[in-house]
Amino acid sequence: MRIALGVLAAAAVVTLWTLVQAFRAQPLPDTLPTTIASLQTIRRGVAHPPADIQAAVENDLFSSDRTAPSSPYRMPGESGPDDKPAAAQPDKPIVLGTAVATDGRHFATVQLGDARPTLVHVGDRIGEWVVRSIERGKIVLVTAGGTRVDITVPKPGI
Repeated sequence: MRIALGVLAAAAVVTLWTLVQAFRAQPLPDTLPTTIASLQTIRRGVAHPPADIQAAVENDLFSSDRTAPSSPYRMPGESGPDDKPAAAQPDKPIVLGTAVATDGRHFATVQLGDARPTLVHVGDRIGEWVVRSIERGKIVLVTAGGTRVDITVPKPGI
């Protein structure tokens, strides 16, 4: 009987200790502030007129004089028959790494598609792109049409 009471007392102590640990909150680690939106990431879409919901509710769905709309309904973001196709942009290379020297001889390792990685310097061509500048972790590319793109190393320092 004494052994059973001792085990019961130990079980009660362990249960009480577990409940105290469960309700005791650990301090949260400090995190760096994140940028939710910036001027580069905000893109304004085409302004569409608001839908007239009340007019749709008031119209009789089974009316005999009801006709089809002049243009079919399109989902948001879906292109219409009058929309111009977007100009095809050449494939962007992936920047594997950059090296910035003090004497100005910077270079970057880039890979275009499934091709093998290539070392490029300022002024070199990679596919249809020309390297305009190389900085630490980032290169700037320009096409013959004037399209400019900044490409950063996906995981710098690794």
